[in-house]
Amino acid sequence: HRVRIGLWSNFDAYIISLLKAYYGDAATKDNDFGFNWLPRVTGDHSHYGYWLDMQDGKMEGLFVMGQNPAVGAANGRLERTALSKLKWLVVRDMVETETASFWLDSPEVKRGELVPEKIATEVFLFPAAGTAEKSGTFTNTQRLLQYRNKAVEAPGDSRNETWFMYHLGRRIKEKAKRNPAPKNAGLNALTWDYPVEGEHREPRVEDVLKEINGWTVSDRKQLPHIQNLKNNGSTACGAWIYCGVFPEANRNRANERAPKDLLGHGWGFSWPNDCRIIYNRASARPDGTPWSERKKLVWWDKDKKEWTGLDNPDYKKDLAPDTPDNLDSGVGVTGLGGARPFTLHSDGVGWLYVASGLKDGPLPTHYEPLESVVKNPLYAQQNDPAAQKKERPDNPYAESFGDPRYPYVLTTYRLTEQHTAGGMTRTLSHLAELQPELFTEVSPELADEIGLEHGGWARISTARATIEARVLVTRRMRPLWINGERIHQVGLPYHWGYKGKAKGDVVNDLLAISEEPNVRIMETKALMCSVAPGRRACGTGGSPVPSEQDQDSLTAADFVRVGQASRLSHMVRGD
Repeated sequence: HRVRIGLWSNFDAYIISLLKAYYGDAATKDNDFGFNWLPRVTGDHSHYGYWLDMQDGKMEGLFVMGQNPAVGAANGRLERTALSKLKWLVVRDMVETETASFWLDSPEVKRGELVPEKIATEVFLFPAAGTAEKSGTFTNTQRLLQYRNKAVEAPGDSRNETWFMYHLGRRIKEKAKRNPAPKNAGLNALTWDYPVEGEHREPRVEDVLKEINGWTVSDRKQLPHIQNLKNNGSTACGAWIYCGVFPEANRNRANERAPKDLLGHGWGFSWPNDCRIIYNRASARPDGTPWSERKKLVWWDKDKKEWTGLDNPDYKKDLAPDTPDNLDSGVGVTGLGGARPFTLHSDGVGWLYVASGLKDGPLPTHYEPLESVVKNPLYAQQNDPAAQKKERPDNPYAESFGDPRYPYVLTTYRLTEQHTAGGMTRTLSHLAELQPELFTEVSPELADEIGLEHGGWARISTARATIEARVLVTRRMRPLWINGERIHQVGLPYHWGYKGKAKGDVVNDLLAISEEPNVRIMETKALMCSVAPGRRACGTGGSPVPSEQDQDSLTAADFVRVGQASRLSHMVRGD
């Protein structure tokens, strides 16, 4: 990936430092620092890519940690069915999720599509520590690392990810050591020498963070800045963007809690180099003076001949604004000159027009969703031609545009009281009580048109599945007016599943597996559906119709027991 100009010109320093962190003394210049030991990308290893491979019998095993794809992923029916094709499945979670129990109580088992006695998948369910029960870091979308300290011990046999991954790696290395074949050379060279402590022989998370920050190989002195990384094997660094988070042996900047200014310096660490606003050189004019005195971030100090300001400059500190660019033959950030702030780009500019890299064109344009009730109003090309539709018999689509079977627009979203696939919230009494049932939001106009009653039942269908939900008639869900035609839209939160204290059909069963071409995000916010009053027939949708007794028995008394009390000990299940 190394390029001549811009910040990526240092890629060899980043990758060689990473390889030294991986392989230690075994990584030398003579063996390209162990580069050939790295696993290679051999196919589509994105979530939906390998899940379709799983469905087609091309995978043997899977680790699922902190996820619940049986509920949280598109085309949940395919996701659950694919799990039955594995030889083994490892799930680490705080509760038994739908993914862990797909073989026992999934809708496919209830419908007879999967038979537990015939499922060969051996499921290993490991109880996991919760957020307050382990130390570690969070990194949010503003690039801020914040360290958290363990508040309480995890109950029973629950363990954190550090313990699990360390001991899994240790056992794999012990096995590889007994077989010094060439295929095991990378495993045998891998450094896995973290000190352990306590009854459970657990590595200290801060030791891992120190390695991620990086050090000089000769004396293990922590590195304070990305610019300290070298391409000669003298530095080791687990992730170059985090270099500086642990600049000294006893200074964990992610754990600092003394903010000094409005940008938050002194509270956590923002990569890279604790720059709170990335590319902040753009806050100054080409001559180095602020565009706005009120919103200034960094500026050129003519006396000190360096960039300074309210933020750490995301720029070469001594690169003067009047330094001419040399895009044709210049090297590194200096080759960009002093007035091109976007240093990760080889031309130093912001790329509102993306000349290369995007797979569907240099500028965003409008395409209709893969399932749409209307024609594209701009041109004949209805959908993004570069989108990955993944259409197959177990992932069908409605006819777009205007399939008469599915006249309404469907969108999905989240709720404040629930979290993603619901494993951490539907199992907690107070949150389950706040949102006890799956519901669908419809407009008063649609309710009147098809006979839906507020608080009653509706069944929602797509080309993939049929589910049922309680009806919430609300002005929030307004009809769309497109080309003079009224088109109804339907809303569904997607947090429910068939386990926990608050149960409901799996909304993501309705969705198709599809991916946009650049970063492979699935299309979940716009598709086609039908809606009708009443409950679905047992066996046609996400889960069997519960009895009236089941529906009516969810009272306050059911919420006395908190979710953690149901935490599982070791559980190993198979056929």
